[in-house]
Amino acid sequence: MQAQDLRLTSDHKSKTFEVGTFIEIITPAPGITPCEKCSHNVLRGKILSYQNGTLTLQLYGKKEVLQEDGTTLGYRITNYTKEMRPGNFDVPKADILSVKQIGKKKIKDHTTGETIATCLGLLGLGHLASVPFAGENGDLLAGIGATEVLVAIVLGTSSSPNSYLTNIKCPDQRKSSDKIWMLE
Repeated sequence: MQAQDLRLTSDHKSKTFEVGTFIEIITPAPGITPCEKCSHNVLRGKILSYQNGTLTLQLYGKKEVLQEDGTTLGYRITNYTKEMRPGNFDVPKADILSVKQIGKKKIKDHTTGETIATCLGLLGLGHLASVPFAGENGDLLAGIGATEVLVAIVLGTSSSPNSYLTNIKCPDQRKSSDKIWMLE
């Protein structure tokens, strides 16, 4: 068998996640019909293949909804160690509500842009906190600090990885996003 990349299409655009890429997908919790405010499961892992409508992952972590009698009680978060990873995990195409890349060669919790934005934001807050001690240069320091914080917010927001929605009822859906991607 030959492994196949995961390919998404929407209108005239396409996005391909190659085999070996780390992704995070949202799936519906058992017994819960997907909706914008419903509980959901999250799977994090490496793509092994996508064939015949089934995505095969090597799981690195998951967040599962815990429920009793249809009531959500909480969540169980599991991160697998290298020695204790479960076998391959298959996810049917119909169960995938969204896909987001979280790394090419390893899982990244934050993008480089988000890390730079955090550092710049902290520097700006430091400058703003120093304004009372700056004397006659307080206005200049306040302007510099405010600019650094503003740039950090813009950079952090624009550096977040995209979620590709594959179901209109995905809980991760942003209010401004009505674009649905189809799994091929």
